[in-house]
Amino acid sequence: MKRQDKISGAAEIEQKAISHIKKYIGRKELFEKCYSMLSAYPSMASIWNIANFAFLGDEKSMEKMAGANEKVVSNGTDAVKSNSVILTYSRSSTVSKILQGCKNKGVSVICSESRPKYEGRKLALELARKGIDVVLTTDAALGFMADEADMILIGADAILENRIVNKAGTAPLLTYANERNKKIYVAASSYKAFPFVFIKKEDDREVWKDAPEGVEIKNFYFDVTDIENITYFITENDISNEKPEFSYKISDEIMEIKNMLESKYRMVK
Repeated sequence: MKRQDKISGAAEIEQKAISHIKKYIGRKELFEKCYSMLSAYPSMASIWNIANFAFLGDEKSMEKMAGANEKVVSNGTDAVKSNSVILTYSRSSTVSKILQGCKNKGVSVICSESRPKYEGRKLALELARKGIDVVLTTDAALGFMADEADMILIGADAILENRIVNKAGTAPLLTYANERNKKIYVAASSYKAFPFVFIKKEDDREVWKDAPEGVEIKNFYFDVTDIENITYFITENDISNEKPEFSYKISDEIMEIKNMLESKYRMVK
């Protein structure tokens, strides 16, 4: 994992991370490799869990984690009703698989571009190729389009104590949808639960390559949304109104990396 993947969903990135980091378990390079990985993906709780399992030598949990997303997809497909209109935001690979698995249910999907890397376009193309009707709009208009949806279905990069971390723009979208009494589902394995993550500022040039003097660019990929805005969590275990909980020991190495990153990024918990 030499370069940050800014397009793939969290579940896709975590599979690459597991394959990468398993090679270093028990080796002196492990700390350096985990630090590098977490510096690149500080907002993704599953990456913190992978590093933690590696430091603890817990390969069994890592193997369970690798298969969890398939069960999330299965449970998510069951949650989607026939002929429903589903609104989603950004591109969660797990949500994409759920929606593709509903192609015979007559569903249609509303999504947005997902700037600045436009991964929403990738999602729209994936679904359209499966014969699913898709409406693509701008990120700013997605909340307005929520009025037409039967359910909101998104992924999550982290599930914290009272909040989730997901694509920037999730917070206002879910707040609006909740006020409209829309059913809001978060599809994420229990391995997305962790006590803390970090949000980092990304490359300014992705927003405005030649910004004039006096204009400060702040490019954040993630924001935080209150748990109270979410109706159900779809995990590998079930569909529940209770969020999954973190229940593992945290290694000393993870705490050391946390302390190192506190001076670089904004911690959320």
